[in-house]
Amino acid sequence: MVSKINEGAIRILDTEETPDNFLDEWPEGGDFYRASQHAIPGFDMAYLVANRAGEREAVIPYFLTDFKFNTMLGEGWFKRLFDWASLRIACVGHPTAAFGRIDGKISEALLEGAFAALSARAPVVAFKGFGSDLPATGFVRVAGLPVAVLHFDGDLRSNVHGHKTRNDLRRKLKASAALRFEEHDGLSVEYLARVHQLYLNTRNRSPIRFECLSPAYFLNTSALSIYILAFLNDRLVGFAQMLPKGSKVVGKYLGMDYAVSREHELYFALYLHAMDICTHRGFKEIEFGETSYQFKKELGCELIDTWLYYRHRNPVVHALLARFAHLLEPSGSELL
Repeated sequence: MVSKINEGAIRILDTEETPDNFLDEWPEGGDFYRASQHAIPGFDMAYLVANRAGEREAVIPYFLTDFKFNTMLGEGWFKRLFDWASLRIACVGHPTAAFGRIDGKISEALLEGAFAALSARAPVVAFKGFGSDLPATGFVRVAGLPVAVLHFDGDLRSNVHGHKTRNDLRRKLKASAALRFEEHDGLSVEYLARVHQLYLNTRNRSPIRFECLSPAYFLNTSALSIYILAFLNDRLVGFAQMLPKGSKVVGKYLGMDYAVSREHELYFALYLHAMDICTHRGFKEIEFGETSYQFKKELGCELIDTWLYYRHRNPVVHALLARFAHLLEPSGSELL
């Protein structure tokens, strides 16, 4: 599907084709968008390409989905109370990316053009994972989940602060001694079904469940990824997927067998092995994503705030939805 919408001096093309050179400097760039485009059920991904005077000014990635109002609420009766409530949204960003990015020059005119185009596709238009200074006039802004990012030069474990923390990490590594870890460029097909099941184990235990990946996601993104595989007695019991580009790495997904995870400190061991891989491969920055903030701060991570912006195309409904903005903010338990 291709449509053209004129907004003043900006001409906007709506297309499902990933534009050339799109966010090429980032791990979650054009190659990742292409690989994941048809592998996330319930999410239709496309792009707005903005041109001015015949020159490409910006590319805005977006997806269409049915967003449930209780997504960010902690488990309990209040979350169940709003389980029925959802709206079709057009959201700028990628379903699995913590940071929202627009490739090109961002301006108020560009975002107004994007709203005009996207509000024809869904009643609510949103921008996910952006900073506090996005020029989104008329949008409600609510706090999102912070993103843990670790900057380093040399041995990553030297970033760990405090004698108590170092002792705790040594204890966790000792508990994981029975595990065998392997580092792979890509994911072998023989492990695909097991990796997907381990992913579902972890996904289904999370209080915040947005996307649900198909096995095709892991197959399609394999060539772009580094995998850490954890084995206990030759049985695959855990994995971590990392997406590298240049000096940066994004930690994407992690999955575990919870029958063995606590005894062998599997969660923490996967993170520590990820740090070791980044050290010997010479990376300088790793994005560890959302949740488990206390542990990630102990590793030396910086927490970067993100924001969600949303706007309904009907001004009356928009005013009503603005009163429920607190439902979209993370619960206190999610910030620990």
